[in-house]
Amino acid sequence: MGNVSKIITCCIQNLRKWSANPRLYVLGLLIIGFLCDYIPPITKFSMAVQVPATPWVFPYLTLDAMLLFMLMLGIVLLFCDAPFIDAHQPYVIIRSGKTNWLLGQISYIMLASALYFLFIVFVSVLMLLPNLTFSFEWGKIWGTLALTNAGNQFKIILPVSYQLQLNYTPIAAMAWSFLLNWLIGTFLGLLIFVLNMRFTREIGVIVSSALAFLPYFCFDVNSFLLFRLSPVSWASLGILDTTHTTALPSITYAVSVLIGLNLILILLANMFIRKKDINVLPPV
Repeated sequence: MGNVSKIITCCIQNLRKWSANPRLYVLGLLIIGFLCDYIPPITKFSMAVQVPATPWVFPYLTLDAMLLFMLMLGIVLLFCDAPFIDAHQPYVIIRSGKTNWLLGQISYIMLASALYFLFIVFVSVLMLLPNLTFSFEWGKIWGTLALTNAGNQFKIILPVSYQLQLNYTPIAAMAWSFLLNWLIGTFLGLLIFVLNMRFTREIGVIVSSALAFLPYFCFDVNSFLLFRLSPVSWASLGILDTTHTTALPSITYAVSVLIGLNLILILLANMFIRKKDINVLPPV
């Protein structure tokens, strides 16, 4: 029980530093800025036709390659200071032990990733106000945008997929989309953590940024093989095969591989921390 308390304490300490970190405020403003290009035009369309929109916008966000790239770059910005060893951390490591400290950092990455995507969900729904309604169905707004070009005159650039509406209920689409994005965010965070611990901060940021950009290239060349080798691409429900009849990755494949990758990175982090000298790193 004492070890669990130490792990939770190490995790919470990182979260408490958010309020004094200007990088987090910049990240929040950037996310809001990105979403402003995509969601307010839908709100204007909804108000023009006098039909409220349902809140199921999040699954569509990652259908756009550029927006997906920007959102995943946000994860890179969030975790670019991994392994989070500031002037205070050596004392924390001495008191808690390397293993408990490491598990605390891993817990922090998982929790911070979840909070990051919850923030995106919250902001995206908030932008649909005041013409917002709740329903367990997709609703007329999303159905109209998926089946017609009615959104063109309102300059709606968010891709709204009718195929996604056929394959998933709104609740299922939200749940799967959030799970996949959370696993990918955790994967990128752990990757940065491990690479920065083993090499330098530049390596972690470069590799994770390249992985964040890879889906944009995959969408451009439309290669089934590349989609299977691009974990960040799996954030988009639009490229996941629900029929198991194509070479595209399935949800089962995506979730299984992401869990496996995260477990491998956790094992690598445990291996590296045992051999690493603890050096204080300057803030980012």
